[in-house]
Amino acid sequence: MDTRINSLDPVSSLFISPQELGSRIGHADAPLLLDVRPQARFDASPRMLMGARRCSLEDVPALAARLLAENPHQEVVTYCVYGHQVSMGAAADLRAAGLKARALAGGFEGGEDGVDNPQEIAQWRSAQ
Repeated sequence: MDTRINSLDPVSSLFISPQELGSRIGHADAPLLLDVRPQARFDASPRMLMGARRCSLEDVPALAARLLAENPHQEVVTYCVYGHQVSMGAAADLRAAGLKARALAGGFEGGEDGVDNPQEIAQWRSAQ
């Protein structure tokens, strides 16, 4: 199944749910996880998702080029604090380079209270 994402896909295809990601962790087809949280937020947290690789937003284009050369079929999931602009921007950069990429819906914290839909927050956080 080709899950390649491009700029013509609807917005919902830009995200992967925590449930879908969780079901793929530990399998041969598991995506590469990129933690793109801003440095201060990364430094303030003692945790990151299992198997994730740290990458600053500024380094995403160079990493994309390297990943594309190594494995053009590599799927990547980016995550930031709440799953908004940072992870979406990183996923967009990766897609622009030609990789399959999505952002984790709700990000590392499972959504942002007062910003994201409360039902989605509950769903995202229940999967963590």
